[in-house]
Amino acid sequence: MGSVQPCYVGIDLAFAKNKHLPIVVCSWENGRLVPQPLRRFAFAPPRGKGNAATLKQESICCFAREARIYIESVCNQLALHPLRIGIDAPSEPRNSKIRRRLAETELDRVGISCFATPSTSEFDVILDKVRKHLAAGGEESRIPHANQLWMLVGFAMFEELSHLAPCLEVFPQATARVLGASQLHKSRPGAVEAQLSAVARYTGWPVHEEDVYSLREIAWGDRHDQLDAYLSAWVASLEESERMAYGVPPNDAIWVPKLGPEKPSIIPVDTPATPKLSIGLDLQHLCPGCGKKEFKQWPLGWDSHAAHKCEGLKETDQEKRKLEFRSKYLYKVP
Repeated sequence: MGSVQPCYVGIDLAFAKNKHLPIVVCSWENGRLVPQPLRRFAFAPPRGKGNAATLKQESICCFAREARIYIESVCNQLALHPLRIGIDAPSEPRNSKIRRRLAETELDRVGISCFATPSTSEFDVILDKVRKHLAAGGEESRIPHANQLWMLVGFAMFEELSHLAPCLEVFPQATARVLGASQLHKSRPGAVEAQLSAVARYTGWPVHEEDVYSLREIAWGDRHDQLDAYLSAWVASLEESERMAYGVPPNDAIWVPKLGPEKPSIIPVDTPATPKLSIGLDLQHLCPGCGKKEFKQWPLGWDSHAAHKCEGLKETDQEKRKLEFRSKYLYKVP
């Protein structure tokens, strides 16, 4: 039996009726955070049961257990061991002694919008409203407090998955802000590509054009759900010294990447031989090596350019040229 390798899990929490939970499982491979093609597997993550099901604690707990079983099944099949799990949800209700969670207050301060997390007593009131709404024949699609009910699922997810690995609260929107890639809402055309391009500077994935196409294979859900799950896994993969918290750890903190010299970007520090680059929303910018090649979706296609045409490299062998380009302009080679 082969050795078990570490992995990191990202979850874009969703409980919409019949929607599979978007889960990504990643491993660091030669300096790249590579997601597994989970859509190819014969089994799938649990489907959400809808907001009305949040009235039943057992339904929520069952969903969380099914998520744990799914992650365990993936890891067993691939000989992986989860070291940390990033969950896009609050980990517990707000402390009733404060008006807003400290993490959310800090997000407010930097201009990142998020839904307020109720306290336990406030959730009791919310659930009572939901019961009355449904008892009166109200439509589930118009259920009150729909933008907060899913948090109850998050609480159960943290409790269940903490038996599997340490869990971190993450917020992909905040991660995108740190990356400087939050100008477009994730549902808008080009937004997913912009955020993928930004995160590739620090994870080494995606690099090849086929990696972008394989986004649909790494998790269930829409493309922006798959992206959010990958961003969540990335934050989970970082050591504490490589991330920072909005709020106060451990239970009132939202973790985001700490970008600095220890996590080099695709874009190198400006030198006389390295022209300044500008990245527009169309993702076009010049090669950091030669300053001549204009990439349509940086860094896609870097390997072919490095192997054959980039004039900013010293090596002559194609594979050595790609290694030189990667070590200088993508990420450090271990």
